[in-house]
Amino acid sequence: MPESREITGYSGPTDGLIVFGPEDKVVGVAIRHSYDTPSHVEDVEYDFLFMENWNGRTWEEIAAIEELGEAGIYAVSGASRTSECLALSIGHRLRAGTPGETATAPRFRLRWQDGALAGVVVLGCLFAFWKKPGFQRWRPWFHVAVFVVLGFVLGDLIAQSLLLGWVESGIPWRTTPGVALLVAAAFLVPWITRVPLYCTWICPHGHAQRWLMKVVPANWTLKLHKAAKPLLKAIPVLLLLVVLLVSFLQLPLDLAGIEPFDAYLLKSAGTATLVVAVVGLLLSLVIPMAYCKYGCPTGLLLAFVRRRAHQKAPGLRDLLALGFLAIAFCLYRYHESVAAWLVGT
Repeated sequence: MPESREITGYSGPTDGLIVFGPEDKVVGVAIRHSYDTPSHVEDVEYDFLFMENWNGRTWEEIAAIEELGEAGIYAVSGASRTSECLALSIGHRLRAGTPGETATAPRFRLRWQDGALAGVVVLGCLFAFWKKPGFQRWRPWFHVAVFVVLGFVLGDLIAQSLLLGWVESGIPWRTTPGVALLVAAAFLVPWITRVPLYCTWICPHGHAQRWLMKVVPANWTLKLHKAAKPLLKAIPVLLLLVVLLVSFLQLPLDLAGIEPFDAYLLKSAGTATLVVAVVGLLLSLVIPMAYCKYGCPTGLLLAFVRRRAHQKAPGLRDLLALGFLAIAFCLYRYHESVAAWLVGT
């Protein structure tokens, strides 16, 4: 930092410490601080094969690296974007300190992962809007492909930890254009067309719940009492409130743990996110789409931007959005007083 601040991983940049010995060769690399998802950062820190791969390399050797794979530097499984962020940041910083070189913005990169995400967005839009029967018969296979590729291979699901990291550190459209495209489509398509593209057609966790609905008998379905539904629908509202508090007050809470999306990266998944994922799927056996309806703060956030047909007057959703805006303003204006009160209590 600050030369490599524009290089971000999954949800933010990482500040590294590079130590050179008397022969001008690296003797160690450490992570000083990171704005990325804590569980991913921890996976990188404890992957000694990656962290010690820099040892013995000279300043000039590292500064000359253009492709990490060709230099024998490979991403950490389950935390690939975080580890690549650190690797690219190291190279960028050393090039900035090389005589005759100047620090420039990270170059635009297109990789196969970005192509895969662009394909998911394009195909999702086609299945959402092109209702030709001959094309729609491939829809179940598309859902399976999205579940496997987006969930277990890439792990690039939209989550509060990702969005908050981007709000704090900027959108990494140069280094991860595929993820930026996915998030842009998730917000813009429902705003323009009223169609919930991401929640209905792309989200792997949503597909998993729909499949579970088909494998259990209909008599397993639990009919909720009228009084229970408003209470359950308040859960994602409260979770979004937690996100606001964590953001403005800088509370030490890993937001990846309040949603199930990191659970698909099995190697790096934390206990909290695994519990949320398993409990949500089990509940969907008796309550159709239980997590989507009564637990997903990201789904609620995407619902705020979705236009509703024939709705001309403000509704409950609009009041909730205005309420969150008012809370955000108060936390921004009085965050020091609120933080001091929390410490005092």
